[in-house]
Amino acid sequence: MKRNYFILIFSILLILTTGCSEDFLDRKDPNRESSDTYWRHEQDYELGLNACYSVFRIPGYFSRWFHVLMISRSDEGWSESPNPYFQAYSNFNIISYNDNNAEGIIWPWQALYRQLFYCNQVIDNMNTIGLDLFEDKQKAEQILGQAYFIRGVAFWYIAGTFGKGPLMISSTANGEVVEQEAIYQQALKDFLESEKYLPETWTGDDLGRVTLGGAKGMAARVYMQLAGYYKRPDVNDPARVQEYWQNAQTKIEEILDMDYSLVPNYKDNFTMDYENNPESVFEVQFAEGLYNGKELGAHRPKFFGLVVDGGAWADAYPRAWLLDEFRKERTALNEEDPRLAVTLFYEKPGDTELLYGKTWSEWMATEDYTLTQPCYWRKYTRVETHASEDYSSGINFRVLRLADVYLMYAEVINELNGDRNVAVEYINKVRRRVGMSDLNPANFNTIDLLHIQIMHERLVELCGESTRWYDMDRWGILHDQTQINMIASERDAEFANFQLGISHLYPIPNRELSLYPGLTQNPGF
Repeated sequence: MKRNYFILIFSILLILTTGCSEDFLDRKDPNRESSDTYWRHEQDYELGLNACYSVFRIPGYFSRWFHVLMISRSDEGWSESPNPYFQAYSNFNIISYNDNNAEGIIWPWQALYRQLFYCNQVIDNMNTIGLDLFEDKQKAEQILGQAYFIRGVAFWYIAGTFGKGPLMISSTANGEVVEQEAIYQQALKDFLESEKYLPETWTGDDLGRVTLGGAKGMAARVYMQLAGYYKRPDVNDPARVQEYWQNAQTKIEEILDMDYSLVPNYKDNFTMDYENNPESVFEVQFAEGLYNGKELGAHRPKFFGLVVDGGAWADAYPRAWLLDEFRKERTALNEEDPRLAVTLFYEKPGDTELLYGKTWSEWMATEDYTLTQPCYWRKYTRVETHASEDYSSGINFRVLRLADVYLMYAEVINELNGDRNVAVEYINKVRRRVGMSDLNPANFNTIDLLHIQIMHERLVELCGESTRWYDMDRWGILHDQTQINMIASERDAEFANFQLGISHLYPIPNRELSLYPGLTQNPGF
């Protein structure tokens, strides 16, 4: 899969207008594709689907900006970038930086709506003519299922960031401008529709394509976000909350019956050596170098990493409180939680590990690269295999993995006031992998007690994996001034700038407002 769909498709339709009576003006250029000639061959759909996948790898998406919006805006991260725009994306003082230079606002929006356009072309044409073209109907349906899945991911990303936008579900018509709930609902529809067509697994060159398990997992995620939405004080619909938690439970239990398993070594989820492993439920493919002149790698480690010569820029740091959270517990053998050393760079007295050519203490002795922070992001860097970082990391991004699903299941059971013995057992499955002692269910006899533990478990297991913003939103933290005040005073000083009812959403690019009928800016921006 890494090479199979690494072909970028730019524009595959040229719609020619008519209106003059002269014959020569009505003639088609035989050297160019048009809506009359494209989508008439099986390969057209394969190339169209490649275009859908390709957007995942551009900077506005999983290569760079997704991680900034989901990590640096959350209480996990912050920025002291010399670029004031980059700081603004993290510190909620963004109003003055929503102009034509605002890459962190414009590029995600452009990437998402480009992907929707690509997906809609595949879906519309497959449903109208494509299914009759393919000799292998299953192959056609699998292409359709992948396009629905990818479109669902785009809507999920839009809902969790901008929370408003045109609901583009057609390649030929404008979509209605809708709010966050409706966007999540469309994402959910797309994931459920994709389930009808996707296989459980792929093999050979197709390994890495989206799967049935991925569709179920992303549907479960959306159900959970909607449960959190209906639980907000200004919405408060207990019946819908219960309905969506129950739907999430059903989807997760379907995944648990599938052939997934935790890999023995936690670190293997973040390297190039064990990609598309049995724990991976939805994984975005990256590769180092260029293919047909285009980048295939991720930018993330150049922005989230150790700020030394050859390492990362000073654009995205982890907050120091994460160190304390990891150190709340030690393993059964009285050792440090091994997930800490996989997730963060930090000082270890006497450590001789070379970090891009020098030890921590040696970097501290340099004049230009003194390490000023107590910790830096390590997860998804190539420090063990490369002498430096660049804009072409080949480490795949695991959007959803089984450990996350296990913790989602524990959360759902708890929210439904179900069997907390089962919930704790699924937490313990995650803990055992890294040598942590089992939790005793008897210590978690209320919803609140177990919820507090689940928040801790998700932090130490998934830290730096771009899940935190969705978690904070779902748990109501972003809609509770008391909790915002606590974060600002104890964890992340940038939350002093957070405005309730405003900052939980991201501003829409100002330049887009005059380009799309009915599109207005989010409140407060």
